[in-house]
Amino acid sequence: TSGSGSVHSHSAGGLAGKMGVPSLRAFAASSLLVSIWTWSRGCSGQGDEPFQQPEQIHIGLGYDPSEMTVHWTTIQSSGQSGKPEYRPGDSFVMYGLSPDSLTRASQGMSFLFRDFGSEKRAYTMHVAVMRGLSPSTTYHYVVGGNSSGWSSPYSFKSAPDTETLQDRLPMTYAVYGDQGDYNGQTLPSLQEAARKRELDMVLHVGDMAYNFDSDNGRNGDAWMRDIQPLAATVPYMVSVGNHESAQNYNHYTQRFRNMPSNSGNLSGFEEFGTVPNNWWYSWDSGLVHFVAVSTEVYFTHLELLPAMHGWLAKDLAGVNRSRTPWVIVHGHRPLYCSCDGDCDGAATTTRMGVKQRNGTWSYGLEELFYRNGVDLYVAGHEHDYERMYDVAPKYNHAAPWLSGVTTRSTEDPPATTYIVTGSAGNVEDHEPFTRPAPARSAKRLNTYGWSKLTVHNATHLLWQQVQTDRGQPASTWGTVMDETWIVQRHHGPFGSHPRRRLAETSSSAGTDKSGSGDFEDEKHSSALAFDPSARSQSPYAAAGCRHSREGEAVCQDITFNEGMQRLGRWQFTRGLGQPQGHVERAFTV
Repeated sequence: TSGSGSVHSHSAGGLAGKMGVPSLRAFAASSLLVSIWTWSRGCSGQGDEPFQQPEQIHIGLGYDPSEMTVHWTTIQSSGQSGKPEYRPGDSFVMYGLSPDSLTRASQGMSFLFRDFGSEKRAYTMHVAVMRGLSPSTTYHYVVGGNSSGWSSPYSFKSAPDTETLQDRLPMTYAVYGDQGDYNGQTLPSLQEAARKRELDMVLHVGDMAYNFDSDNGRNGDAWMRDIQPLAATVPYMVSVGNHESAQNYNHYTQRFRNMPSNSGNLSGFEEFGTVPNNWWYSWDSGLVHFVAVSTEVYFTHLELLPAMHGWLAKDLAGVNRSRTPWVIVHGHRPLYCSCDGDCDGAATTTRMGVKQRNGTWSYGLEELFYRNGVDLYVAGHEHDYERMYDVAPKYNHAAPWLSGVTTRSTEDPPATTYIVTGSAGNVEDHEPFTRPAPARSAKRLNTYGWSKLTVHNATHLLWQQVQTDRGQPASTWGTVMDETWIVQRHHGPFGSHPRRRLAETSSSAGTDKSGSGDFEDEKHSSALAFDPSARSQSPYAAAGCRHSREGEAVCQDITFNEGMQRLGRWQFTRGLGQPQGHVERAFTV
């Protein structure tokens, strides 16, 4: 059926009598689905317009561990009129515990999608839901129908429930952004990780294909086929980026309709009518509550900001931290970075929101992250890798890219940790670092790679960066170039974190020295429960010191000239009772 609104899936038997669909037994017998399978592979690249073959298959997590969604495409043949040949209802997934015994069926929904390019190429998009899955169990499936033929068989492992979670841990996620069809250097490594069953989920933080709409949509088709060996076997979860903006994000919105939207519908867009909202939504996986946000609404759809910001505030406030202690938000654009000018203007916008005429800011993300104790924010957009420490809000008027205050902690950090992982590889190549590393920056890399997040338990996760750069020596391919444990024993709002005071007196990346508080406007300052006067309680606050457990104060300072160019930094340690200390390191940049 052509449809809008929520995605529905039923067993074939359950639909009998309601929609005229035969029972599972009759359906299987008439199609020879169980006894005699005739596999028809997805597009093999032969011919310009393969007709009706299931292709571009990718799965996604459902609303609970008993579900897995699947999305696939059949490319239509357009006649002289340009109208597609449309075959409604030919959207089935057959699944079971063995590729030779696919004994369950679910009919999905299908809908037309037309690229807005000069050729007006047409597709049928299909979405179905596999329901009634046992937790942490391997299932096999095929998609298609009698008219279109059937895909090759694929398999996946269902999500764990609360009873099977401990046996499933640790859970591992691939995280990256900015991967294109051309120069997608991370893809072979990711496919190998999926083949070895090393991944529980993929998180793609925006910018896909470069671009979906190029060559009348063929470039998007090529990339979706590229990722199929990965995405058909591992849940492929996404957030929207600026390279999806063509045709009002139409390709992204239509190609990923199988995301578990819990934020209502997108409506009022002539490009796609009313569809489930996959621009911002959330879901749980293991011990993590994942949240996708659209950073693009700050630049192309300001009218949607109140809705997204309001939904996000409610979603974060409602997280059950005893069930999902870790909260990870992902969006395409970073809130903090240090490579180029985007780290001033655009990052400030996503971080603090829209500046009003009266000088206040509205709808910023950082304040929500701090207030609700978001453990990790992951972004792409910059074509590099930059892992930062915890960063608490503090606006730098003179140099916005140096905003924030950090304790440089990975153990019980009292603020959100920020990571940019936009180096998956695309036609635009690397993003050079043209600025010195600020204090908040822990590691910066300018090589292609993807990030691996491994959640071990409620307090420990491991973050790694895997290099896949073919411009580097072959001996380094697959090498872990950065690795850190993030330990958090105090999940929840950072305003009540036991190490909050440390954040107030810690070093910053060239923060505003006026002592004007931690946000530019009083509304945000009070919401964050910061007390700027508390800095005077530390004898080393003026020097920008933080206290170690060994009774030392670790201090550092950054010197700038009038053009805000960084001239150097000094750092020293001293015992708390000693007015004189020794220089630990001193250097110029």
